[in-house]
Amino acid sequence: MFTIILIKAVAAVVSAMLGAGLLFSIKLSHNKLCGLISFSAGALLGAALFTLLPEATESISLIEMILGAASGYLLFHLISKYFSHVCPACSASHFDEKTTKKYSEIVLTLLVALSIHSLLDGMALSSGGAGHMHNGGNNDSVFIAIVTHKFPEGLALAALMIGSNYSRKKILFSVAGVESVTIVGALLGLYIFQSDISPAIMGAVMAHIAGGFVYLAAHAVFGEMLKNHKYMVIASFTAGILLILFVSNLFG
Repeated sequence: MFTIILIKAVAAVVSAMLGAGLLFSIKLSHNKLCGLISFSAGALLGAALFTLLPEATESISLIEMILGAASGYLLFHLISKYFSHVCPACSASHFDEKTTKKYSEIVLTLLVALSIHSLLDGMALSSGGAGHMHNGGNNDSVFIAIVTHKFPEGLALAALMIGSNYSRKKILFSVAGVESVTIVGALLGLYIFQSDISPAIMGAVMAHIAGGFVYLAAHAVFGEMLKNHKYMVIASFTAGILLILFVSNLFG
């Protein structure tokens, strides 16, 4: 189990690095970027709805699950509102030209916020299918959702840094550093979910992570739907949800 989770965490980091590296080889249109972000947002929502929340309800009540998810949603909302956008990809429409040019002034707060996001991504990799760990089962829908989301996340962070005239070396180093927190989260999640904690706490943690995923999905899609490419965004978002639904049914 340790090796599998570690490989998945590393793959998530590689996905973000590939997204960042893409900007050095091709020019990505805003239309394609919106589609990519919306697709990954749908995948995150699918992982929350079809994997994390159902697993959580196996050990906690519906009310407890709702409260746990609400706490995850509220955490990301507060960080984004009062500290820094917790996900540069989900908040792509908020990073206008003026914000990009002032990236050097917000870099620390953004990277700290993104590190919190990455930490919970890593824990989600460990928690996906946690209810079946002792039976040898494992659900890959959370992994697919996170890897899918990491690609535009790395791309968006790199785009901000390119707009602020950072060197290629510093961009890749920064993306690798902040996304590597995902590996730390995965190891932390392994410790938590394989220790002798009560099933209720395990369920609450999964619900909390799912609430963060719901926030990211809603923030990304509604931010783009209200501004650009409405029908394309809806189609991409739906495709992301359907992909995770298919994977959940295939491996569940």
